[in-house]
Amino acid sequence: MADHTDKVRASKLKTLRPRKHELEFFIADEVELSSFRDEMASMEHPFFAMKGGDTRVRKYENGNVTVIIEPTVSGIATIFDKDIWIYSISKLQESMNNNEEISRTICFTPYDFFVTTNREIGGRTYNELEKALKRLSGTRITTNIVYSDEKQESIAFGLIDGWRIIDEKKGKLDIGMVEVTLPNWLYQALHKKKVLKISPDYFRIRKAIDRRIYEIARKHCGNQGEFTISFEKLHLKTGSTANKAEFKRMLKNLAKANDLPDYSIRYDAKADMVIFNNRNLTPEQEENEQQREKGKREIYKLKNSLAEKRAKN
Repeated sequence: MADHTDKVRASKLKTLRPRKHELEFFIADEVELSSFRDEMASMEHPFFAMKGGDTRVRKYENGNVTVIIEPTVSGIATIFDKDIWIYSISKLQESMNNNEEISRTICFTPYDFFVTTNREIGGRTYNELEKALKRLSGTRITTNIVYSDEKQESIAFGLIDGWRIIDEKKGKLDIGMVEVTLPNWLYQALHKKKVLKISPDYFRIRKAIDRRIYEIARKHCGNQGEFTISFEKLHLKTGSTANKAEFKRMLKNLAKANDLPDYSIRYDAKADMVIFNNRNLTPEQEENEQQREKGKREIYKLKNSLAEKRAKN
């Protein structure tokens, strides 16, 4: 029975070259996903563009974090291109959870990628996949976010190290396998557990800015009941090139629709703050979170009061 299974498996992989080593690449299609993962630093900071064709070098600074994004000739990789990152690390994480070996080079059929990430299947989509791979390979990131316990430094890398279509048969819809080599920076993030589970409905979010806002909410609100951020800081974190008036309009539209996965969103115009609330809490958890937030506010007031007293003395 085992022999038969191996033969069937081998027959399905005719597009692949013979193995030179025991683990030359990781075949993503063989992994059934139970959840999806996103990388934490790129959720918090804007590594990806909101729309295609952005050919400017962009520099983002927030506190002690710096990210410089240099585009390819066709522009910076977009947040929709990032689906290849999410797809890859989700498949790798699933295998790690099952104590299976993984590789930085991952192979998959476009069909599995399209189905997994809620895309249409057709000639145009295959062409878009190839363009996305080119943008990911050409976009360069320089950042001081380094997943290392030994050193602090700036590091530069492409959003993917390389890619190729292993076999393309007759007709665009008969494409074989895609091979992608992830950057070591992303691979280390996976091993250092710098990834977060995201909603499978993420791939159903239509607008780029709404996807970006979901990522920020997931990173900062997480499993808490509430997360508050200033409008200006949210605008910075999204990496949106829209002016503040246009960004505010988009934010209000998202709050009005109120259908973001996992989190509701509200804009407080008087305080110029954006408030995210976790939709998934039970009434008991929500009450506990409210008590926790109340306690945090009391501690904050106490610290301010002590600081004022010390200043007077």
